Amino acid sequence: MTYISRKTQAVIDLTALQNNYQYISTLAPNSKTMAVIKANGYEHGAIEVAKALEEQVPCFAVAFVDEAIQLRKAGIKTPILVLEGPFQESDFAIAIQHDLSLMLHTAAQIAWLNNDKGTYRSDIWLKIDTGMNRLGFRVEDAPDVIALLTEEHRKKLIICSHFSCAEIKNNPKTAKQITQVKALVEQYACQYSMANSAGILNWPESHGHYNRLGLALYGVSPIEQCDLVEPLEPVMTLEAEIIAIRKVKAGETVGYGDTWQADRSSIIAVIAIGYADGYPRNAKSGTPVYVNGSIAYLVGRVSMDMITIDITDLPKVSVGDSVELWGKNISVDTVAKYSDSINYELLTRLSSRLPKTFINRG
Repeated sequence: MTYISRKTQAVIDLTALQNNYQYISTLAPNSKTMAVIKANGYEHGAIEVAKALEEQVPCFAVAFVDEAIQLRKAGIKTPILVLEGPFQESDFAIAIQHDLSLMLHTAAQIAWLNNDKGTYRSDIWLKIDTGMNRLGFRVEDAPDVIALLTEEHRKKLIICSHFSCAEIKNNPKTAKQITQVKALVEQYACQYSMANSAGILNWPESHGHYNRLGLALYGVSPIEQCDLVEPLEPVMTLEAEIIAIRKVKAGETVGYGDTWQADRSSIIAVIAIGYADGYPRNAKSGTPVYVNGSIAYLVGRVSMDMITIDITDLPKVSVGDSVELWGKNISVDTVAKYSDSINYELLTRLSSRLPKTFINRG
């Protein structure tokens, strides 16, 4: 058993995860809601997340074949879609071996599929670029691409596209993307998938045969203001302990670069977490944390292994007390704003030295 001295950790609430999935699914009752667990489940622990959701979800989605193989080796039997598809022709053999579905978005991948001679029997997920300009075939090229598929493949066709700004309500570009995909779906009488978390929440007309639930699954909203996200529960709580408390005189500075100077006699607490754990180095003085039922604020620069907070006006605070950096009381969105970042990045940048504790409230 690994010995762990400090109490810095990410606590993952699997009950909140399950509740979020059930709630979001009710917003699109006529769709199958797949759970996106790429990037180690947005750094919540892909295997543990998959095991917690396996009885509920029709399909998981990951970015790479490698991520899918890890899930299969962990005993996950639910269908898995690989969003970035095959990187090389040999990925098809791996996909067949592990029963994976591959997103197809290049002419080379279509050629590899046709070279397979029928042993790849998964659905044909075809990525159509409707304006993201990242992956996929252009809309006007879709008929020629689909014509390259065998008749058997066309029977299992699922057209997929990705929104560039679904978080903006009534955005004309998003409306156009939906129209383009639905026209292809009508033409080829096939299934489709468009809606990500923002699409599920903001664009009910985008709900397809499959929706791709990512960020909102973890209780974090892709939309700044949306009443529909109120029931979501943060799945991750990032916490650490106070390891030292010291008095600072007025005029003294705290941390590297002397960026924060006390304007009065102050009491500073040192917390055992830093940018080596994934806490954002560019979090500014004034970034809130939660300690003993009160809000305190970051002072000075984030160090590799430590941060410092001003606890001068707080009730009794002691060495060993737990501090929430983000979670149920301090949203990761708030920390992201103070760090000139986004919630996605803060969640997925947590480092391998930060242990995770998984809880299930039954």
